[in-house]
Amino acid sequence: MNEFVERLKDEFKERLISVGLHNVGVTSFINKNGVFIVLDRVEPEDLLAIKRIYKKFKKTYSTPLVVNEHFFEDAADVFCMEMLEFKENGEILYGRNVLEDIDVNDENLRRQIEFELRSKLLNLKGAFIDLPLERRIVDNIAYRSMYNFLLILRNFLRLKGKLINDATLIEVFEETFGVSLEAFKILRDSEKLPFERLLEVFKGYLREVEQLVEISDKILS
Repeated sequence: MNEFVERLKDEFKERLISVGLHNVGVTSFINKNGVFIVLDRVEPEDLLAIKRIYKKFKKTYSTPLVVNEHFFEDAADVFCMEMLEFKENGEILYGRNVLEDIDVNDENLRRQIEFELRSKLLNLKGAFIDLPLERRIVDNIAYRSMYNFLLILRNFLRLKGKLINDATLIEVFEETFGVSLEAFKILRDSEKLPFERLLEVFKGYLREVEQLVEISDKILS
């Protein structure tokens, strides 16, 4: 990472405000391989320069998030969950700490949770209808979406004053809200299921996501 930062410093000089690591999501406490780069402003030519530098580091870090110095503060009212992840789990490698002043309003967080739940449920249903019912497809839909929903569960609990940053997240959610999320737990604990079993679990998963939407109506309204 030192080499990556040094090359950015050589390229942008005083225009480079900050460089840091993140891993937005429920595994943010385990590993940080996302990179964010903060410049005074972001021009297309800047992206091309970063592209050239980043090429050497692709196997180590995910695609850099390149933003201006006001991005994190300005985005806190719409990307509430993500900005909280940056603030709580981000790591500054160089420059000013642009994360410390992030302030997320609970009402904005409630709105984002409900929006994300409803939009992701619609996307899940659409994918189930539109895409072939093949193992690779169903695996991809189920497992990738689950990690997004776990982040939502985590922020549901945040509004109850509980910040769960480990594998007990689903169990704590069940206990707090008096619900059962068996399909979530099966997907979390089983990397490979027989295909017919996977389809049954996925049906239960859809029902449980519907249940989360109902909870959001009652709890977040």
